[in-house]
Amino acid sequence: MHLFVIGLSHKTAPVYVREKLAFPEGCLPDALCSLKEYSEIMECCILSTCNRTEVYAVTEGRGGEDAVLEFLSDVCGMAGSEFASMLYVRRGHKAVEHLFGVAAGLDSMIIGEDQILGQVKDAFRCGVKCKSTGTVLNELFKHAITTGKRARSETDISKGALSVGCAVVALAETVLSGLDGRSVLIIGAGKMAEITARHLRSAGVLDVAVANRTHSRAVKLAEKLNGRVVSFASLDDELVNADMVVGSTGASEHILDRSRIEKICGMRGGRRLLLVDIAVPRDFDPEAASVPGVHLYGIDDLQNYVECYSAERAKEVEKVRDIVAEETHKFNEWMRTLESVPLIKAIRAKLEGIRDAEWERVLTKLSHLSESDLNAVRMAMQSLINRISHHPIVTLKEYAVSDEGTEKMAIAKELFGIDDEEVLPKADLDDKRPADG
Repeated sequence: MHLFVIGLSHKTAPVYVREKLAFPEGCLPDALCSLKEYSEIMECCILSTCNRTEVYAVTEGRGGEDAVLEFLSDVCGMAGSEFASMLYVRRGHKAVEHLFGVAAGLDSMIIGEDQILGQVKDAFRCGVKCKSTGTVLNELFKHAITTGKRARSETDISKGALSVGCAVVALAETVLSGLDGRSVLIIGAGKMAEITARHLRSAGVLDVAVANRTHSRAVKLAEKLNGRVVSFASLDDELVNADMVVGSTGASEHILDRSRIEKICGMRGGRRLLLVDIAVPRDFDPEAASVPGVHLYGIDDLQNYVECYSAERAKEVEKVRDIVAEETHKFNEWMRTLESVPLIKAIRAKLEGIRDAEWERVLTKLSHLSESDLNAVRMAMQSLINRISHHPIVTLKEYAVSDEGTEKMAIAKELFGIDDEEVLPKADLDDKRPADG
């Protein structure tokens, strides 16, 4: 087996590329079903957030990487050559280490932010529901979630509950010269919208309005924020009066295009309008930035506002890396035990074959026995097989995680007379080639 991840993030690709490869929550099941149709893919799971899209996969061989690249190309409608340089590839233990680091918050825009762990859990749940994961990815994501929890409970990497919402506040305070008494319109009612709105409210925003295509979700969020609900039908009226608008929907197309924003600005009497787009794909037409009086910022523009928040957490990075390394080692040991499974099955099959042959050979000589006595003999033979095989099986599992595992298992195959073709290919855990990116 070959375990790998192919992806891109805010560190390697701009938002205009990331949005083309983003998988909104409602589209993820169909995407997984499409990916599973590739014959090379044995297991797969997709982690898609505003800052990253990553495909984790288990395949028979390296050809599976090409299948994932073809899949991504089809999704974004771009030739692979147009975005290949922005992708990173991690194989074997490097893929494991990468996911564990992501879950721990080491690869986030704000180091240690909490939302990514929930997104990893959501990706895993979707994979399980769609039956696209299996033995390897199920264990991988369980370990990743454990790693993320340990990082947050055993270190101060998440101290202060910082998030993208903090960066939005810092940006807004700079552009609007403070937030006291300001009015904000939140378009979207998901987790990111809620986190951002809470930070804005804490920073002094007086009026919070929430608009969402699903009215009930808007009502629920507005109640949490002591805000009010705005229907999409009256969105323009609200835009005329708001000081700031935050876009955080899962829409696949722009909620506000340039012409609409230009028309609205013409009704604001020269007052500037701050638009903060934290959605991927983007909610606001980037061309709106050229409209006089409009200050448009996207998710990537927040980077300059998060560095001050990350400074204290950076001191915890080495502690978290130690946790990631420890959990990666545990998973790698588990992964290596998979190498012993085909050999163990082959040994059991050989012993049971000998048992069956002996049973057939002596059965005619036992015709005088009752059925209960025959069953007793069968059970005794099976017990003998179990006792004979127990110690070798335990020892083979120990061999698998030792430095000389390959050599020792080769000796075991010879001792039990197991042919190579009786044993499936071993797991491709430690890739000798350097990872791309």
